[in-house]
Amino acid sequence: MRKICRPFFLSPVLLFLFLLLPFPALAETLKIVAGTSLIEDIVRDLTSGRVEMITLMPGSHCPGQDDVKASDFVFAAGADLALLHAFQRTMPQVAGMLEAVEGSGLRRVILESGGSWLIPEVQKQAVRDIAAALAAAAPEQAGEIGERAGRRLLRIDRAGGESLARLAAVRDQAVIASAMQAEFLRWAGLRLAGTYGRAEELTPGGIARLIDELRGRPLLGVVDNYQSGAEAGLPLALELGVPHAVLSNFPGSSEDVPDYFSLLRHNVDQLIRLGE
Repeated sequence: MRKICRPFFLSPVLLFLFLLLPFPALAETLKIVAGTSLIEDIVRDLTSGRVEMITLMPGSHCPGQDDVKASDFVFAAGADLALLHAFQRTMPQVAGMLEAVEGSGLRRVILESGGSWLIPEVQKQAVRDIAAALAAAAPEQAGEIGERAGRRLLRIDRAGGESLARLAAVRDQAVIASAMQAEFLRWAGLRLAGTYGRAEELTPGGIARLIDELRGRPLLGVVDNYQSGAEAGLPLALELGVPHAVLSNFPGSSEDVPDYFSLLRHNVDQLIRLGE
């Protein structure tokens, strides 16, 4: 005889009891405002990308000249955490956004990691600071965040050691460079024969004085900073007859440097090519 399957129904009493059973709450996705792509890169790594995030200053833009969009205000008003560099605290566009969302529940963390985040030791401190802020905002994810931070710190150590070994070919040679790259160049073992400011700050007279001071001196090359003017130092390089390189301070400045590690490798490559 064929068995007839009847639909299964819970009685109202059983249904009521079923609904009272405790179920684990689904972890809400963190909504984060990242000050720059340097912060964005670390956050995505430590959370496996499981966040909603906006980045106020993209890697291809100059942080001092970019503006905050209306959509950023809207997102920030509903966000959990804002991670900002110390220098952004006094930027009018960022300060204005934070003032506009005052009282929304947005927690602000100012990352005091000083110096160039390209330098491995500074990058490591930034990782520790961001890991602590993320773990405080999402305690249920603290274990995983800590594990991923530990792996990133080891990877930074390896990348830094490999970079310095490769840079031995140009160590102790002199360059003239954008002031925005001065700290990184010192870490790389290069000597600064002179520095200059942003492209808009360079005047014909200033360029002429630098050329007069440096003409005839042994120079490895001229090093520009992408965000403050990729061709700012090009007239110097052409006049002095030395190679020209462009470094970047922020991941995302081009498609081939999406994160810190590719950015560090790219910058090291550019410096080594100066000596070829």
